[in-house]
Amino acid sequence: MLRFWKKKQKIIIGIHGIGNKPAMRLLRIWWKKAISEGLERLGHPVKNFDFEMVYWANFLYSDPLRLKVKSRDNPLYISDPYMPALSNDIPRPPSRLRQLMLQAAEKILDKIFLTEHKFFNVDWIADFIIHTKFKDLDLYYHQANVDPTRPGFHARAMIRQELARALKKHRDKDILLIAHSMGSIIAYDVLTQVVPDIKIHTFLTLGSPLGLPAIIKKILTEQRIDFRKEKRAPSPENIQHAWINVSDLSDRITISYDLNDDFKPNSRNIAPVDILVENDYVFRNERNHHVSYGYLRTPAAAEVIHEFLIEEKSIQTGVFKRKLQKLAGTLWEE
Repeated sequence: MLRFWKKKQKIIIGIHGIGNKPAMRLLRIWWKKAISEGLERLGHPVKNFDFEMVYWANFLYSDPLRLKVKSRDNPLYISDPYMPALSNDIPRPPSRLRQLMLQAAEKILDKIFLTEHKFFNVDWIADFIIHTKFKDLDLYYHQANVDPTRPGFHARAMIRQELARALKKHRDKDILLIAHSMGSIIAYDVLTQVVPDIKIHTFLTLGSPLGLPAIIKKILTEQRIDFRKEKRAPSPENIQHAWINVSDLSDRITISYDLNDDFKPNSRNIAPVDILVENDYVFRNERNHHVSYGYLRTPAAAEVIHEFLIEEKSIQTGVFKRKLQKLAGTLWEE
């Protein structure tokens, strides 16, 4: 009897980052536009691809941001709508000086947060920083009851459940999971703790704060790993082919941009591959190096997406790495 091999369907699942967002339908359209723009700029236009947006801002904010709001003082004003890239904007190579400065800063922070101190409470300092600078992350980590009328309606549980639902829905497909900003923390937690059995073809993180020492310590503590003996967290075991981490050195969220130093390879020898890019997002003549749309259309992110959509077997690590190395315009540490 002849048996025909059926090619797996492919799905791109995106999870957004920190802060309030436009309504899910509009955010989904804007993410797809940014992805399509990146593929077209790379010379690989794709008209149709399956994409699902995992939306969780509604758990923390009562109303979405609105296009019709024009006042910047209004909390529902959209300060970073999707905008096509400027046609004359040429990406600049990453600053080697800034790269060295960030590496030095990370080493200092690692010594502070990943060492047991007898004289002061480092965990309190980490919680204070998260509480004052990252409201959404504070609600997430401290399992805030975000709806007083619904006991047990904890932000972290509900947000994780939303991503887990999407992954379970598409578990029989090849999945490219794209996570921006705080979405990468949520994605990592879900992959390691909620659905470790669901295979992820490729994991693409954009503007990720996962490398921040305060976050690494929380991950190690939550997974009951002694940070005094092990400073690196495990890469999710269910990532099958690649974990690509894309960062802009001018992105204030990615101070610890080199995730490869912070995460051990899984059993398939897959660990984060760090790519430095320039996020070219501009709105009203103001640059924002953290906005998702700018990251999604970078040549490096577009190449990851293109390889995922067209490849027949698996991403060939060596060839793929050389492609990204050329696109990133920077040297890699071997």
